[in-house]
Amino acid sequence: MFIHQSKLPHVLLPEHYWSAELFDQEQAKLFRPQWHWVGSLADLPGEGDFLTKDVMGTPVLIRKSSGTVHCYLNVCPHRHSMLSHQPSGNCETIKCQYHGWEFTESGKTGKIPDAKSFRPMPGGPECLTKFKTSLIGPLIFVNLAPDPDPIANQLGVTQAVLEQYAADRWRRVDHWDFDFPANWKIVAENTVESYHLDSVHSQTLQAAACEEDIEHEIHDSGTVMRSTTIAPAFYKRLADFVLPRLQPGCDHQYQLHHCFPGLFVIRIDAMLQVMSLTPITATSCHMDVSVFILRAEKETAFTRLLTTMWGRLKSSVIRKILAEDAAIYPDLQRGMENSPFKGSISTREELVFALQEYVARNCGLDHLIDKTDA
Repeated sequence: MFIHQSKLPHVLLPEHYWSAELFDQEQAKLFRPQWHWVGSLADLPGEGDFLTKDVMGTPVLIRKSSGTVHCYLNVCPHRHSMLSHQPSGNCETIKCQYHGWEFTESGKTGKIPDAKSFRPMPGGPECLTKFKTSLIGPLIFVNLAPDPDPIANQLGVTQAVLEQYAADRWRRVDHWDFDFPANWKIVAENTVESYHLDSVHSQTLQAAACEEDIEHEIHDSGTVMRSTTIAPAFYKRLADFVLPRLQPGCDHQYQLHHCFPGLFVIRIDAMLQVMSLTPITATSCHMDVSVFILRAEKETAFTRLLTTMWGRLKSSVIRKILAEDAAIYPDLQRGMENSPFKGSISTREELVFALQEYVARNCGLDHLIDKTDA
């Protein structure tokens, strides 16, 4: 059932989907303070494995050392070069690509070529900057703030979903990304509402569930949609064969968790889908997508094959659905930039309303909420 019983106002104005001023506020107040999903344990399987990422314009290097994941500013304190430009790799020690300075796991300076020419070394500034990391299920999160809020405050009820199974039970079967020519809120709102399914996804999804089969939750940190799945008979027969062999008692309920502002976690049967949205400009954004499938607790060659097969099936459907969404985003953005209307939101779309309220409350637009409450 839906939470609201009557239609809702469109809190944000069309201009808020292309405003450079609001974009700057969202970056500073919504995105930068957050814990950012930067990868998964599959990216760092071995000792010394590393990957480099750009987090809100900040280059970082994430590396596994002594079984622990560490995150550093990807900048050498000597002459400011990036330590590495490689997307991923393996190194025995952190070593700057420019002059060969080496650093320990803690970030302290290790070996310095021709060290005597630097006497006396004052210490302190020659250390790498480290950022806090957190491992939740198979995911790696990073926070750029010196003293961030606990990640549990951001994930809320979603943390239990990510930690339902041991991290090593999840096998990443696919990963890809998108650049969308649309404001991040357009993509986020589309992701959390089911009203568009019959029009946009008629070739890939059977039908949107009716209200009696949908449950919505709205929390300060995000929203949750739970829904029964409508699938063709052949899919159900295949699922009934595969799923008991991967995880007996798998729940067929579809769960979509949105952790404000831009993290989405989808759970259904033996699949975990994770997506993150990052604004690029006021009218463009980036999305990362990973799909994970459960391994059987006691893996055999046969169950490994089932995990692979189920992952390919799930991934192919997800890619089609996201591509169908991507095709309409330019038109949604163009419409926003030319709309004279206030807009309205149905009860089925009430999670869109929750996101708009979150943006308004945290970006100095409370007066828009006051108007809707009047």
